[in-house]
Amino acid sequence: DRVQSRLDEELRLINRHNLSGFFLIYYEIIQMAREIMIEMGLSEVEIPLEERPPGRGRGSSVSMLVGYLIGLSHIDPLKYNLTLERFLSDDMGSVPDIDLDFPRNIREELIKRVHEKWGWDHAVLTGMISTYKMKGAIRDLGKALGLPSQDVDKLAKRVDSHSARELELEMESLPEFRDKTDSPVWRDLIELSAQLDGFPKYLAQHPGGMIISSSPLTDIVPVQQSAIDNRYICHWDKDSIDQAGFVKIDFLALGALSQMQECLQLIEERDGHYIDLSRIDFDDQAVYGMMHQADTIGIFQVESAAQMQTVPRIRPINLTDMAYEVGAVRPGVGVNDGVTQFIQRRTQSIPWDYDHPLEQRALERTLGIILFQDQVNHVARDVAGFTPLEADQLRRAFGRRNNQSLIAFYWEKFRQGAGDLGVPRDVAEKIFKKFNGQYMFPESHAFAFGATAYHMAWLKYYYPLEFFTAIFNQQPMGFYNTETLKEDARRHGITVLNPDINLSMEKCTIVSGGRPRSLVFPPFVRGERRGTPMREGRGPLMGGTRETSRDERSTSNSPAFVKGGWGD
Repeated sequence: DRVQSRLDEELRLINRHNLSGFFLIYYEIIQMAREIMIEMGLSEVEIPLEERPPGRGRGSSVSMLVGYLIGLSHIDPLKYNLTLERFLSDDMGSVPDIDLDFPRNIREELIKRVHEKWGWDHAVLTGMISTYKMKGAIRDLGKALGLPSQDVDKLAKRVDSHSARELELEMESLPEFRDKTDSPVWRDLIELSAQLDGFPKYLAQHPGGMIISSSPLTDIVPVQQSAIDNRYICHWDKDSIDQAGFVKIDFLALGALSQMQECLQLIEERDGHYIDLSRIDFDDQAVYGMMHQADTIGIFQVESAAQMQTVPRIRPINLTDMAYEVGAVRPGVGVNDGVTQFIQRRTQSIPWDYDHPLEQRALERTLGIILFQDQVNHVARDVAGFTPLEADQLRRAFGRRNNQSLIAFYWEKFRQGAGDLGVPRDVAEKIFKKFNGQYMFPESHAFAFGATAYHMAWLKYYYPLEFFTAIFNQQPMGFYNTETLKEDARRHGITVLNPDINLSMEKCTIVSGGRPRSLVFPPFVRGERRGTPMREGRGPLMGGTRETSRDERSTSNSPAFVKGGWGD
């Protein structure tokens, strides 16, 4: 049947590319994360992994049925017709990437466990080479050249371009700097900035990558100790690591999963049962109705101003629609006005047609619009006869810097291949111009993030008290400051109480008893790090005037209490 056929194909490809050990390392990582959850009291040994997963997959690896079966993903790829070739094919150019998201607390502990298990000489963090762009070049060169600091700072703040090679054009567009372009020292700044563009600036830590090697890494790559104890970083970036064929594991901290984790804990503490989100229906129209009203503040992936404008227009009603929603608001989709065209074709039945019938397999489900990275590959294969590897190399070429000659090479190859399949040159050129190097989601990634967005919306709709308590405690994250989140909580019927010396604890907490649907903020007072109310065991206080006389520990925090609003 379909499931067995897909599984057989994936196992064949895994065997062909000798990737069994690669997948088993990821399986071991997931099991380590589950052990951490159990140690933290967030799960129990008898609770299956799929009921309380320690993390979630993202990226093109979500299209793998094998990954879904061993706990690397929370999306059934067959149910949503996710294609495999973007992640795994017969002629791959490199080891595929698997990205995993974890709550912050689990991810931090997981890094320690990986170092402990494999040793610092066999497992290190991936490096990231920070390079000079325009603002950094202006500041560093301006200081070295002795230019007035106020002018340097002003120029660095005013320029818009990222490339330092465009500094002269930027200065000529600014009236206060236009006449400086002929000054010798400012000419030095302009010329040196162009030379410094893209030059390495410093070594940083990649946000989520680690490499694991069977041989000592110190024999292969330069390694140094991180600023954080017991962590080590290699001096190679992810591209160099990829070219060398290292096994790179990617696990990132995602604030939304930290918020979700705490929200589920709070629900379990109050109601006595844990909600298994894997069993939640993706077709709850009440939840979608809330999103259709742009009531998405605090909801992962759909809370930005741009998403608030598109959600009511796309009007998602299922997980596929959620994938379209989170995928549409990406720079690569907007290049050719793709977002507007997609929405009009979807909601207004605007007539449209393919530029050539060979586009149908790739673009039918998205109404002729390239919405996902995978579709670039599919169009190249179907319209111009590219192999899976060639199609992926084409897609990657568009994302590279200074790629004009590379794009010209691929255009000629695309033109010839399309011609061999009976596609006229002018039509082939029109199709080729749909490709661009701006960022888009892989389709499987959009489904993964769409599911997380829906789960967060579901929690906001049915459990707003726990939802807002969790998001306050997980700050900083998302797009909005605390005051905006407080106002949104009030719109959902939540009473937000100021810090209270008799009620406040270390974190924002739900108030039980006589104040239904209420939460109280922590005091934000220096030195207070407690898991119980600050006055517990010493009786309640009735007003700010009595605080200094009754608190035997310190009087230095009195102004902070007042500024925090506890006496309002």
